[in-house]
Amino acid sequence: MRSLIGKIELICLYLLLSGCSDPDIVPETHISTPPATAPTMEAERFPLRTALFGDLHVHTSWSIDAYTGGNRLGPNTAYRFAKGEKVELQNGTEAQLQTRLDFVALTDHAEGFEVTLACTIPGSPEFDLPRCRAMRSGDLDVATMLKQAFSMAGMRPMPHRYDICSDDAQCQANADDTWQRVQAVADAHNEPGRFTALIGYEFSSLLAEFGMLHRNVIFRSSDVIPRAISSIDVRNQKDFFDQLDAACNEPCEVLTIPHNTNYSWGLTFSRTDEDGSAYSSEDLERHSRIERLFEVTQQKGSSECQISVGASDEDCNYGIMFPPCEGEGDRRCARESSFLRNALLDGLALGTEGPFNPYKLGVIGSTDTHTSDPGNTRTGIPTLFKAAEGIGLAVDRLMETEHPVIGPIRRLSLGGLAGVWAKANTRADIFDALERRETFATSGSRMRIRFFGGDLPENIGAQENPIALAYDLGVPMGSDLNVTDAPRFWVWASQDPTGSPLDRIQIVKGWVENSEQRQRVWDVVCSSGRMPDESGKCPDTTADVDLLSCERTGEEGAPQLEVTFSDPDFSSEQPAFYYARVLENPTCHWTTLLANSAGSDLPDNPPATVQERGWSSPIWSASR
Repeated sequence: MRSLIGKIELICLYLLLSGCSDPDIVPETHISTPPATAPTMEAERFPLRTALFGDLHVHTSWSIDAYTGGNRLGPNTAYRFAKGEKVELQNGTEAQLQTRLDFVALTDHAEGFEVTLACTIPGSPEFDLPRCRAMRSGDLDVATMLKQAFSMAGMRPMPHRYDICSDDAQCQANADDTWQRVQAVADAHNEPGRFTALIGYEFSSLLAEFGMLHRNVIFRSSDVIPRAISSIDVRNQKDFFDQLDAACNEPCEVLTIPHNTNYSWGLTFSRTDEDGSAYSSEDLERHSRIERLFEVTQQKGSSECQISVGASDEDCNYGIMFPPCEGEGDRRCARESSFLRNALLDGLALGTEGPFNPYKLGVIGSTDTHTSDPGNTRTGIPTLFKAAEGIGLAVDRLMETEHPVIGPIRRLSLGGLAGVWAKANTRADIFDALERRETFATSGSRMRIRFFGGDLPENIGAQENPIALAYDLGVPMGSDLNVTDAPRFWVWASQDPTGSPLDRIQIVKGWVENSEQRQRVWDVVCSSGRMPDESGKCPDTTADVDLLSCERTGEEGAPQLEVTFSDPDFSSEQPAFYYARVLENPTCHWTTLLANSAGSDLPDNPPATVQERGWSSPIWSASR
């Protein structure tokens, strides 16, 4: 079960549009100085790597959309929450993670760096401007701000906000000051061995009809680029990667992570840039060297795959926001080039046409919270849903209202989490895990997933030290598999200790055969003694959930599942990828929990229950 204690805040931000009543009062939670740097301690090392959970997509009041929406909780609050401290959210509710996060990157929008703090820190030259006073008072609401922002969609570079900062030099000075503050607060909260605060920001280029070409920019250490490159600085996506690559000189190391590709109108993985110009091999090489990961799930839906948009398996119906496109120029609809599985397939095809595969992407999940509560996806404490009582109209509006960016708001998830297999909880070790793609994503659960391929024994799971053996004889997820004989794949998963038992594990394969892109999904292991049938499908689980109490029913499910799998149709001549997908037993969808807590009828859409899930990063075979 999941709590809405942090997401009631979302109602406040996006629907109720709360703000500060006195524009001269700036809460300490917004601008407080970083704490003293924690004493350095030697980080515990894990030779066979340990699972660490984090959130790499987090917004605080330093993001202009979050601030305008009413959030006054800055980075300090977000870091405290991530570390497991109890904090008071913007709606006045106290909240605390059941299990602290291991790492976080706060990714406030760089496009607001020039205005947000300039408008909200007393003593700044811009503080008393009418526009700034309107921001602080709540008179400039989210809907107005978004309408104004997206009126400039497609303009590259995006224009500066001259109604706040007077000229280019002042705008840049404001942005540089904010970027320095971002680094300082991250460094202060970073505690090697206990908690990792990665330095990052979000690059947010806007498209027509509320589309998005967004990426989070994550750095390995405190050696970062001098300026946070935003869509105010670039002509197109190629220009962004050119500038980022040129600015991040050794010892600087950087990764970018695209997200909400379901909102990119097919452009994220298009073979042409947003202005229609074709990508060269050099463009693709630079892009693939920097962009090694993909945020597969978050609050605004899942971007793994979609039925009738290049995929047909029934479990591609998770987190779907838009219907398939019908016409070539349609927007606010789903295109094949917006989804991970199709991008992985196109990468295989490009690898057969050219010198390399540019879309070898590992996966993570994150929240995209705009309420300064990273990792707030699950508590498992039903009594906390009492926080929703008495909000009445807000619940009704939540069930009925469509937001111009979010879309049908009832389809939102509560966000995902990023999992990494790292040798220690440090910036360097976590970044290394991200870079080598030994990562997995969950829809919010703390399930653990491991995935190996190679010359593995058939019963590796029963060996004395299977993990060491898997590393010795094979490769982990995120890697290339160079074999001539059919490999064995070993997948292992364990449930979230406070979550729902596991239902099944699936292996997803994509390959290119005679220039045709193909895909297949197998249920490779089922819980409770069920066996896949001849078509590779588990029988339906009898596990269910009582919609009134949201308590789980039925006895099927497993705390842990593992299996060794061999592809019966493997060919060393066919470029292919394989990844694992793990499904939990059904639980109440968050809208069911919210409706029950408020005494409302269940909405017709979405479904009342959901199977939360996790994904491994792929393993590639015969792919350049």
